[in-house]
Amino acid sequence: MHADERETDVTDTNVAATESSQVAAARTGSRIDEDVTGREAFLLASLGEMIYHFLAHAIDIKRRNLIDKLAAKDILSSDERQKIKELKKTDAKVKSLLTMLGAKSAAQFEGFLATLSETGQQSVADVVRVALLTVHQTGHNPLQYSHGMPA
Repeated sequence: MHADERETDVTDTNVAATESSQVAAARTGSRIDEDVTGREAFLLASLGEMIYHFLAHAIDIKRRNLIDKLAAKDILSSDERQKIKELKKTDAKVKSLLTMLGAKSAAQFEGFLATLSETGQQSVADVVRVALLTVHQTGHNPLQYSHGMPA
């Protein structure tokens, strides 16, 4: 083998090794991105479930006409308000409310928290806001990520 041939072989091998490394790095990078996305989705779902369960046990749906105030602010439609009012058990009303809130925008969820404060449930709203702030998820509706699990 001549010196020119050896140089070409070494160069070809280095190029191939570099390309393989770049492909592996790209694959690893995309796997890491997928893992982060998966982890974030899991964390959002977990946060949503925790907030769902907290609200299910902490809010007082009868206090100062919470449902009527939510309807007056267009956070709940008149049909949604009626569906909740028709339910007999308080737990069923709360579960129904939280499920409906899961379909609302972040602004409507914030309106719900403001309405909680207006109905004497400031501490409940504060706990949710602090939880969202702690995990840098302000401006989101965490109930959109919950699965509406039974309380």
